[in-house]
Amino acid sequence: MRIGRSGLGSLQRTELQELGLLYRTVSSDLSRARAMKLGQDMQLYLNNLVVKAHNQVYQRRINRGMVVLDFFVFGFPALVRKYGLYVVSAFLIFLAPFLVSYTYSKHDVHFGQMVWVGGPLVEEELWPLIEHKQMWTDGSQGMSGIMASEIYTNNIKVSLLAFAFGITFGIGTFFVLLTNGLKIGAVLGVCDAYHMADKLLAFTASHGVLELTAIFISGGSGLLLGSSLLFPGQLKRLDSIRMVAKDAMKLFAGCVPLLLIAGLIEGFISPRTDLNANAKLWITAATACGLLFYLLVPLHTEKQSEN
Repeated sequence: MRIGRSGLGSLQRTELQELGLLYRTVSSDLSRARAMKLGQDMQLYLNNLVVKAHNQVYQRRINRGMVVLDFFVFGFPALVRKYGLYVVSAFLIFLAPFLVSYTYSKHDVHFGQMVWVGGPLVEEELWPLIEHKQMWTDGSQGMSGIMASEIYTNNIKVSLLAFAFGITFGIGTFFVLLTNGLKIGAVLGVCDAYHMADKLLAFTASHGVLELTAIFISGGSGLLLGSSLLFPGQLKRLDSIRMVAKDAMKLFAGCVPLLLIAGLIEGFISPRTDLNANAKLWITAATACGLLFYLLVPLHTEKQSEN
């Protein structure tokens, strides 16, 4: 029996029945060959026949687009809930230095300057603007496309580092989250000292929810890798990390669309001067509610009940 290029669709009904019969027959022959301990060549030949027949009988055409969609709609949120403890831990690692840096920078701007050394905006560009109560983003509206691309690239870099450095027993992930908390807290503290915190929050609110959530989830994936190395239990460390590596990579992959959307908002909406602070806060509220619903409501149970 020869199967055409279109697979089982090229066979008649009687041929399909014959294929099923042949598959069961070969499977039985393989079982008898193993029980009777026949030659390895015979067992290998029958095993190959069974594998080929199984692939034909039970083949299922995979729609890769639907697989990707299924992951982002059901799989990624389920993983975030499954490893929520690691995501919350990443948030807390970020939050503690953020609060310390904000508090000290608000009362001592020189502390904020010291923390921000090496940031995306060098001291010579950032601090004079803040001292004159000018937002460094005021002139960015006409450069939205370029700005969105740069922001997206930078956020991907931070998230990638937070994820990848989990291989250093989580130490690198901890450092990435800590330093970002310190720097963001420093900028907000200094802006607050110059009575510009409202302007900064109005700019960052629209995209900040998605951006920070993606970084926390990426950090959680890094902590997951680090935890598997620090606490392998009865397993070897290599086996322990293999058990979680696939889920950790999926957690990071799921953050990419979030960062893309955040970059687009930050590039095209946040700098707009024709939108007042209230409008941007409404965007923030809508983004936050949508994100909470997406990540926390278990829609996968409905999918399972349909199957």
